[in-house]
Amino acid sequence: MKKNLVLVLLVFFFSSIHAQVQVSTDFTDDANKKEPLHNIWSIANRISPQNGSNIRPGLKMNIVRMIGGIKKTVNGQNVKDLDFDTCLYDSINNKYVYKFERLTDRLDKIINSQTEIHQIVLDQPSWAFQHGYTFIPAGTRDNVNFREDEQISIYGNSLPPANKQAYHDYIKALMTHLVATYGEEKVLSWRFRVGSEIETPDHWFGTKQDFIEHFENTEKAVRAVLPNAVIGLHTRAPDFLFKNGSVLNYKGEPFASFAEDLIEYCADNNVRYDFWGVSDYVVLGSGTLRNMSIKYDHLFADLVNHPKWNANAIIDLMEYATVTTMNGADGKGFINAETTHAEIVELYFSNIYYKNKDKGLDLIYRWGNRTGSQDPPGITVLNTMNDKNRYTTVVTGAPQTSTNDLDAIFAKKENETEYDVLLYNYNNSSLTYRDSENVNVSFTSELAEGTTLYYRNIAYSKDNNKLQNFLKENAGFVKSGFDNKGEPERILTDAGLAAYQVYENPNSHKYSEWKSIVTTARTDGKSGSIISVDTEIPSFAFEKFEFRTEDYFQSTITPATVVWTTTEDFEPWTAVSSGMSINKDDDKLTLNYSSGFAFPMAAITGLNINSDLYETLQLVVKNTTEGSTLQMAANVPGTEFASGRKKITIPNDGEWHTINVDLTNWSHWTGTINEFKVYERVSTGSIVFDRIEFMTKNDVEVFDVSISKEGNGLLNYISGTSFSGQKFNLNAIPDQGWEFQGWTGDIVSSDNPLEITVSSDLNIKAVFVQESLSIDENNLINEFVVFPNPSSNGVFTIKNHTLENWEIYNLNGAKILSGKGQVIDVSSFSKGLYILKLENTFKKLLYN
Repeated sequence: MKKNLVLVLLVFFFSSIHAQVQVSTDFTDDANKKEPLHNIWSIANRISPQNGSNIRPGLKMNIVRMIGGIKKTVNGQNVKDLDFDTCLYDSINNKYVYKFERLTDRLDKIINSQTEIHQIVLDQPSWAFQHGYTFIPAGTRDNVNFREDEQISIYGNSLPPANKQAYHDYIKALMTHLVATYGEEKVLSWRFRVGSEIETPDHWFGTKQDFIEHFENTEKAVRAVLPNAVIGLHTRAPDFLFKNGSVLNYKGEPFASFAEDLIEYCADNNVRYDFWGVSDYVVLGSGTLRNMSIKYDHLFADLVNHPKWNANAIIDLMEYATVTTMNGADGKGFINAETTHAEIVELYFSNIYYKNKDKGLDLIYRWGNRTGSQDPPGITVLNTMNDKNRYTTVVTGAPQTSTNDLDAIFAKKENETEYDVLLYNYNNSSLTYRDSENVNVSFTSELAEGTTLYYRNIAYSKDNNKLQNFLKENAGFVKSGFDNKGEPERILTDAGLAAYQVYENPNSHKYSEWKSIVTTARTDGKSGSIISVDTEIPSFAFEKFEFRTEDYFQSTITPATVVWTTTEDFEPWTAVSSGMSINKDDDKLTLNYSSGFAFPMAAITGLNINSDLYETLQLVVKNTTEGSTLQMAANVPGTEFASGRKKITIPNDGEWHTINVDLTNWSHWTGTINEFKVYERVSTGSIVFDRIEFMTKNDVEVFDVSISKEGNGLLNYISGTSFSGQKFNLNAIPDQGWEFQGWTGDIVSSDNPLEITVSSDLNIKAVFVQESLSIDENNLINEFVVFPNPSSNGVFTIKNHTLENWEIYNLNGAKILSGKGQVIDVSSFSKGLYILKLENTFKKLLYN
């Protein structure tokens, strides 16, 4: 954004809205400062993936049902699927046989597809661990044995292992195999979860005591190999009771929450859980399930308030979706909601997590997120605030609709004057859209009274929602029996979905242009100032404001240095093919190779390198692969990367080397370079870059560029030095009550933005004039002419005028000269732009 600053509106419109609700914070009070915001929506769930990752880049994966115990359907019947079991029972030799390669084959595909594994769920034991059970007929109970219809659940094997010692040994062997295959560091980066929604019968047919013993048995086995492994479990909400207690387990007990007894047992018996997972589906069709105001108490309070709760444990929502129903009319399960109701539910849930981060609330795992998908608008906007410190929000006043629930997330970048506010409007009682709410957004900052800030906003309501806009004229495309708030792929007819897929939203949400605002005095007499903006927010809508000071937008005119040497520098580099993963930390770029895939590549795009300025590529690098030839490619329009590869020799001795690559003899180092790749065809090892730098030619000239302004406004660059041939777009943005008049100095122009190419020292001034002295081009008269204009000596002559008095003003609105006659002489004043007033008509005079 700093590089693509748009022209702001010339006048700030002060709203006359009378706000009934105020959301505010005090950024100067450290008591309000909380932990930085983070992306709580960064985990995607996947069930037994066989062919690598199919989730979009940037997300981590929680992998469910990976160790076996799954079922398949044959001739309409559920049967055991042994093909993925990592343990089989050899009944002839009476022993368990491990098949860990079945797991690592699938893990390798995930790793090679550039998706980071967040968690592996040890949720269903292989079928071998049913060995030893006796099953009694369905519908009977002897309080000892499981029933026949519990042998295979809708998910597979939902029974505790019959032989606990054999399962303990198996888990130890599994962890040992993972460490031997991937290394201890990699395996320790994964979390291991025991169970899934364990109080749900088809997930766990055992009793509470069965699971307590199973969790302890698994936890001890994992820690026998990796004492520092991250281990946890996944329950239902602490108040869960399955079907009001009408369904009983094999011992005659209702399926109900295990949470309280689990917490107490673990505390009393030195069993450590590092995280605890719960599930929640916000069903819009249920008044209770869509009531966000009770979510914390319902899901989390009984955990963290338990006297024996592990205060170091984190809490994740491990299954989540905002849905219209859990049972769609097509029989395919829940249907995701896609109206603005879902947007605000997820912002509300995010705020619950942020407000309770100190209690361990951390992440939410969503279903969906497949390749080609994207975050919904609310989460996309929220994630622009990541890493900024959250500040406590104060909400005062009463909404016009008493059941509306208005709140905001305030955030500020550490040690910077960057302020964000995300306001939302939800209703826990009804899905009906009501009248908009008038809201005042206010905050106290450390800035002095009278400081000019620039702000923009982005608003999203039902008027911006693609589905809701589509259905205004296409309601007939919704299939019978389906809620029109659901995802189009499920609720629309074939013809309707085809029409929707080519439909262009006529009112998609976007940021406004930047506007200026001036801070006002605090009312408590303390230092600092107040920023206050009135807005109007519709039902089930959000609005984000970004406030920035002038220095946020400004970059220094600098020589075009192209270097990557810090973690932040390396962040834009990505892996663009299988066979390699990238680490970007410790101020290093590490390429980890894991297969012999043809040309696993790392690339950076979005460059704008003038190849004429550079002649050397310098690498500070070490190589621990089996190969010593790194290849690189730069793009040239109309050519293929493969046709212009350049090979570099890097000794594979694991030592640091500084290597200078001559670019002058490379045919593809020409024109403007906007993409650069490096690759090596190897199977193992790493190449680590400490520094990558394109170094300029020795004979490139450097010039001084001086940029200044007259009047009040914002410039996107400040003075500096530049290589000859560099291009810059100068942008001038007037403050409230001012307008941009033009550029003076070495370049005279009214273009905005102004493109300059540096070929000598430059002195450029942006001129802003108060609106009271602005030139109304429609009222200019042709009865007189001023010449020469511009004037190099400050003397101007008026032709064809009737000898009325004239006046000269500077750009601050002060009259500096008046007279009568045809000659105007401003040579005693500084060079610049002046305003001539004659017969209530204005003309610009440029003295340069």
